[in-house]
Amino acid sequence: MSMQLSRKLYLVIFLLIIAVGGGLYLKFADREAPVVSLVPEVEYTNGRQPFRIEVHDPGLGLKAVEVIIIQGDKLHEMVVENFDDSPRNYHLEMELPRLDQGEFEVVINAWDKSIVNWGRGNLTTLSRSMVFDDRPPGISVLTTVHNLNQGGAGLTVYGLSKEVVKTGVVLGDYFFPAFRQPDGNYHCLFAFPHDLDTESHIPRIIARDRAGNEQISGFNYHVNPRRFRHDRLDIGDNFLRFQMPQFERDFPDENDPFQIFLRVNREMRADNREKVREIATRTTPVLDFEGVFLRKPNSAQMAGFADRRTYYYQDREVDRQVHLGVDLASTAQAPIPAANRGKVVFTGPIGIYGQTVVVDHGIGLQTLYAHLSSIAVTEGQKVDKGQIIGRTGTTGLAAGDHLHFEVLVSGVSVNPIEWWDINWINNNIRSKLE
Repeated sequence: MSMQLSRKLYLVIFLLIIAVGGGLYLKFADREAPVVSLVPEVEYTNGRQPFRIEVHDPGLGLKAVEVIIIQGDKLHEMVVENFDDSPRNYHLEMELPRLDQGEFEVVINAWDKSIVNWGRGNLTTLSRSMVFDDRPPGISVLTTVHNLNQGGAGLTVYGLSKEVVKTGVVLGDYFFPAFRQPDGNYHCLFAFPHDLDTESHIPRIIARDRAGNEQISGFNYHVNPRRFRHDRLDIGDNFLRFQMPQFERDFPDENDPFQIFLRVNREMRADNREKVREIATRTTPVLDFEGVFLRKPNSAQMAGFADRRTYYYQDREVDRQVHLGVDLASTAQAPIPAANRGKVVFTGPIGIYGQTVVVDHGIGLQTLYAHLSSIAVTEGQKVDKGQIIGRTGTTGLAAGDHLHFEVLVSGVSVNPIEWWDINWINNNIRSKLE
C-alpha cells in the first residue's frame, strides 16, 4: 500500500515538474525575433547624415545589440550593448567612422531574452551594403560668354566629373535643370527672370551626386537690366457679364461677377502658372528647333512681355498682376502657325489661358498658345514650323479675340522677341551648341 502511494506521489511530482517546466518554457520560449531597422535607406552616403538604428522586441525584451562596419579587411566595432533590464525598444544615432572611398557594409545583430536556441535567444541580423563617397562633383564650364537680358534666356554648356542626381542653374528661387547630351556634356537653358534684380541675383551652376555631395560653380556673364511697361486696365461690367460665367463653377460660393474676377485673376492665375511649370517637365533632353521662331503673321501686338498691369473697377484700383507673353491680334479666329518644329505636350483648357496648346522644343524650351477657339493638334503629335495648330479666340480671361503667345524656359516665361531674332539665336544659342 505504501509502495503504491509512493509511486502515485512520484507520478504527481513528475507531472508537476512537467507542468511547471512546460509553463516556464511557454513563458520564456518566445519565438518572435527582434525587429531591426536602419534609416535612411540609401545606397550612397557621404557620412554627414547620421544613421538611426531602431530595434524592437515584441516578446521578452532585448538581451544584446551589436553593430559593426566592415570595409575590405577592416572591421569597426561600433556598438556592443548587453542589457540587464530587457528593454523592448532600443535606438541609436550613429555616425560613420573614418572610411575610404568605396563600398562598405553595416551589420546589425540583435538578440532577445528567449531561451530558444539553447538559451542564446532569437537572433535578427540586418546587413546593408553601401558606397562611401564624400567627394563633390567637379564642374567644367565650356561656354565662355553669357550675355543676358533681364527677362531673357541664356545657354550654358559644361561637363561633370561624375554621375549626378541633380544639376542645373540656380538663380534666386528658380532652378533650371540641365540635360546630359550624347557626348557626356550638359546643356542648360536658363532664364534671368523679369522679377529678379540684376544687381543682387547671380546665376550659379549646381551639381549634386548620389551621396549628397554638392558643388557650386559660377560662370562669366553679363546681364542687361530692362524697364517694363506699366498698363492700366479698366474692368467694365460688360466684360464681367461676358467672361465670368465660364468661371462660376470654379468658385461656386461666389455670386458677384466682380468677386469671381478677383479670385480668377489672383488664385486661378497662380494655380495656372503651377500647371505650366508641371507641363515644363514634359520635355526631351536634346534641343531641337529650326532657325528663327515664327511670329503670328499679319498681327498687331496688343500687350507686351512682363507688362505691369494695374486693374481698375469703377475707377478704383483693385489688383496688380504681370502679363507674361505677348498678345497678338489680327482677324477673328485667325489660323495659328507653330512657331517652330517640336512635339505637342499639352492641349486643353487652363483656367485664364482658356483653350491652350504647348509645344516642346527640348531641354525645357516650350512655346504656349492660349485663348484658342479651336485646336487642330493632339498631345504627342510632332509638328513642323508653320503648321497650323489652332485658331485664335476669346476663351479664358480674354477681352477680345487674340493669341496669347509665350516662350517658356523650364516653365518660366521669357521674352519672345529674342526668339524672333535670328541674330540673337545664332549668337546666344547656336554658337554654343556648335
